[in-house]
Amino acid sequence: MKTAFSLLLCVVAFSVLGQTAQEKALEAALTELEGRPYVLKALELSDYYFEQGAYAKAAVRARRAYQEAEDLGDRELMALALHKGGVALRHLPHANRSQLNRAEDSFRRSLELSDERKLKTANLRQLYELARQRNRKKAAAEWALRLEALTGEDIPDAPEIKGGLFGGKRKKALEKVAEVAAENRELEEKLQKVERERKRLRVSQAVLSEAVREKEAAIQEMTEEQMRAQLMLLEKERLLDSMSFTSMMDSMFLAQQDIKIEEQKAQIRAKNNQRNFLMALAAIVLIVAFGLWSRYTHTKRYNAVLEEKNRIIQEEKKRSEELLLNILPKAIAEELKFRGAAKARRYDRATVLFTDFVNFSKLAKELSPEELVKNLDYCFKHFDAIVEKYGLEKIKTIGDAYMCAGGLPQPDDEHPYRIVEAALEMQRFLSNWRLERAEKGLPEFVARIGIHSGPLVAGVVGRKKFAYDIWGDTVNLAARLESKGEPGRVNISAATYSLVKDRYSCEHRGKLAAKNVGEIDMYFVKATA
Repeated sequence: MKTAFSLLLCVVAFSVLGQTAQEKALEAALTELEGRPYVLKALELSDYYFEQGAYAKAAVRARRAYQEAEDLGDRELMALALHKGGVALRHLPHANRSQLNRAEDSFRRSLELSDERKLKTANLRQLYELARQRNRKKAAAEWALRLEALTGEDIPDAPEIKGGLFGGKRKKALEKVAEVAAENRELEEKLQKVERERKRLRVSQAVLSEAVREKEAAIQEMTEEQMRAQLMLLEKERLLDSMSFTSMMDSMFLAQQDIKIEEQKAQIRAKNNQRNFLMALAAIVLIVAFGLWSRYTHTKRYNAVLEEKNRIIQEEKKRSEELLLNILPKAIAEELKFRGAAKARRYDRATVLFTDFVNFSKLAKELSPEELVKNLDYCFKHFDAIVEKYGLEKIKTIGDAYMCAGGLPQPDDEHPYRIVEAALEMQRFLSNWRLERAEKGLPEFVARIGIHSGPLVAGVVGRKKFAYDIWGDTVNLAARLESKGEPGRVNISAATYSLVKDRYSCEHRGKLAAKNVGEIDMYFVKATA
């Protein structure tokens, strides 16, 4: 009994190890592929996971295969990946409503993308069964009707359409299927007639070829008879020539005189020909010269147009580069251009700055939307200039909030000083602007600024309209420090204070309770003269 149990354990262990080795081999092969081979291997790995009962993994692999197929623009591979993903979601144990909705959406999209009858039939069958599983009788009847219309076969397990919800529609659909089948039979009969006509033409062609060969043989025989007649004619002429030899000798003198006259005429013709040749040569030279001049002017105009187009292309390229650099850091933009994607990076020490206007909701009520946006644009442009001046990286604006960071994408040790100096300059700018607006009786813009240093992750997210962004507790703490600050002051954390205390005078102003961190000390940076 113990021996049998041990053998069973060995068999199970070998089976698990074999599955793991096969899974690793498929995963390793997948990392070396791209394009269509990648999609096919990913679908193969999805089928493997499905057979092993790992339905969640199968759904994930099918989803990745769909994304790659979407990048390739291959509709059939997209449809196949969606179908496999939907089937895997349906087989999840205790699948919830959201997962079943995703499965139904996958089958619908696969049905729209695919042109293959077999895949369409499979999608309709899955949609019909899913509707019955979810007790949606009307939807089940509609999918059953479409399935019968596509296959032309009756569905025995579809009671919804047997004289029920869609009895009339089913009858019309089946009648339409019968009409299509009749049209197909008519087309097949026409194709058979065309094939018979083609065979008849081949037979006629063979007969004509034989007739042509016979005609050619007859022509050949006629040519040989003509040659024999020609030989006889030549023999007769030879006899006549011998009889007229004497008369020919008598006419020799006259022939010599004619030859002299012809020689004189030939000399005259030669001179005329020489003159004509020179005139023709001159005309040719003029034509060639005109052609070369015309080609030169055409080439010159073409080169001018080409130079103008190249200049425009270079300007557009430069404008595109500037636009990309306006959205992303230079290093990230270069990586995105050459690799097609930017890898997210972790920074062990970076510093994040948040600004937010005090009583912004009140300002929004007092100012018109146009004036509010105009003032925000004026303020944020000055912030952009300050951030650029101190070599920082603007991350984004969120309503009336402004966020930037230092120490990325290229790490450096001086960024904490530069970001604190930038914050102080922002407050000085707002203070001067506040005085100008007060003289004119306009509402004032007062901001709080919070700064925190620590680890974070930065990268580009999304497939369209990508933006460089940062994530982590450091970002959240910087936002908390801003909200706990005071108008017109720069509030920094103990982590930032430890980095800049040798250059800036600060005053302790209390503690901040932070989730998952505990209490941290806060400091106000004293403004420099």
